[in-house]
Amino acid sequence: MNVIFACILIVSVGYMTFTAPELILSAMTSGAEKALKLAAGLTAIYSVWLGIFELLERSGLTEKLSKLAYKPVKRIFGNVDDSAAKYLALNVTANIIGLSSVATPMGIKAAAYLDEKDNEYAKAMLFAVAATSLQILPTTVISLRDKLGSVSSYDIVLPTLLSTLVSTVCGILLTAVFVKR
Repeated sequence: MNVIFACILIVSVGYMTFTAPELILSAMTSGAEKALKLAAGLTAIYSVWLGIFELLERSGLTEKLSKLAYKPVKRIFGNVDDSAAKYLALNVTANIIGLSSVATPMGIKAAAYLDEKDNEYAKAMLFAVAATSLQILPTTVISLRDKLGSVSSYDIVLPTLLSTLVSTVCGILLTAVFVKR
């Protein structure tokens, strides 16, 4: 990916050098400024959600949430031990509520547990479920739309729910068919 982005940058700057050389610096600084504003906004959003998740973890609600998702996780991921099931449940529930960046550390811990047990099926299923990421509330996209001035930031909830539901079901079914337990 880095090579592709580097090529795009080189071609773009080369093209601008010949067509509008006076705009190169202003375009680059404007883009960098927008990127920094967006990164600061996303950092604030993630900080809030990570703080909420930390409070949930300290209050014991994450344990209750993982117990609630325990049976579906065992059914989807197959034979996994309790430690891996806990992190899988937290990963799945964080993804469902739209906190994919918060779910990543839990997915990494679950993958480490699954790797210790050499559970290839569960690792493949984790990849499929995390990549398709069923989301009831796509908080990151809503936040981005709101930051960029969208009039109706929440219009994407239903289409996101439907599309991620279909992709997740397809990912689970394809993994179940093509990966040996």
